[in-house]
Amino acid sequence: MKKFIRAIEIIIVAIVTDYIFLLSGLTAAWGMDFIFIVLLLLLPCLCSILFYMIIQSPSAKEKVAFTAFRLILLFAMVRFLDTRYLGGEEIIFYALVWYITFIDAVLSVLVFYLIGWWIKRKQLNASLSIRGKRVVMVLLTCFMIITIPILLKRYWNFFDGSWSGTYAGRFSNDKVVLDQFDFCYNDVVEADFKVRDGLIVLDIDSIRIKENSTDIYTDSQKQIMLDKIISLAENDSISMGSIHEILFHYGTRQTDYTILDRVYDSYIVSDYSDGSWSGTYASSESNDKVVLDQHYFCYNDIVEADFKYVDGAVVLDTDSIRIKENSADIYTDSQKQQMLDEIISLAENNGIHLSDSLYLYYNDWDFTVLDRISE
Repeated sequence: MKKFIRAIEIIIVAIVTDYIFLLSGLTAAWGMDFIFIVLLLLLPCLCSILFYMIIQSPSAKEKVAFTAFRLILLFAMVRFLDTRYLGGEEIIFYALVWYITFIDAVLSVLVFYLIGWWIKRKQLNASLSIRGKRVVMVLLTCFMIITIPILLKRYWNFFDGSWSGTYAGRFSNDKVVLDQFDFCYNDVVEADFKVRDGLIVLDIDSIRIKENSTDIYTDSQKQIMLDKIISLAENDSISMGSIHEILFHYGTRQTDYTILDRVYDSYIVSDYSDGSWSGTYASSESNDKVVLDQHYFCYNDIVEADFKYVDGAVVLDTDSIRIKENSADIYTDSQKQQMLDEIISLAENNGIHLSDSLYLYYNDWDFTVLDRISE
């Protein structure tokens, strides 16, 4: 019974120390590089001391068993992440775990035996009492129970095949929205999907025209989109070129494709926490220009409105959209009315999206990028 209890303790300590190494990798993903370096230097020492405190007077076989189990468990975890990791905006598990594994394999074994030799030479007693051992084990277990669900909730979508993000065409009017397991193309075609080995794999039986898709498309246009997505699904030709883009391959020729770039939400600076914004945006390919002056929106010096910036989108107050009284006379009344209708349509559909650039979706088909003008 005593050997069985010691074996359980060795396994638990090995799991806990590997888990601590994994968390040290996340500190780098969270931007705390200094803490990451310090942890990599200190963790082998801390893990070794923890082992000697809980496993009182470990034998040579127990030391070897503990070291071997830890390294096998760590490499198994890396292998698991390697086969399932799909990537994301942040560098999280995969690359960092490799670094941690390498450093752990090189340093911790050496430090482990050096500390044991030093404790034995100095005749120090690093062991805990039975009560102290139980307290430490309970605290470590509670720590893992609390943090594991948080990590799974935050990062598991990088491993389960789901995804999220908005992608807009670089040279076309295509737009794709991936909302976890839901795929939507140009607000018309939707389907269930998974991401596997860099491919967006659509469930072909779930591909359908959205019931509430916009009426700006004719039935023939919708059918063309539907056929296109079904064809892509059958050939597995929707691929993630990188975490920032999606490649759509049409037909059998690889040269016939379109690139969809990811539209990123920018964070709201504390000064603009009330939802206002400021800046001037202009298009290099068209004559569109937008000025955001705190709560005031102006499009091409013609259409103006009140607005808020919420969840990465410029949300216009539809009731406040109007033609400026002193707008330039270079536009005809029909052009002004067209701009007004355009902005009202965008406001109703939340089609104005702000990231590093300003994205304007006209009827979810005509897509324009306005880059910020540095002041």
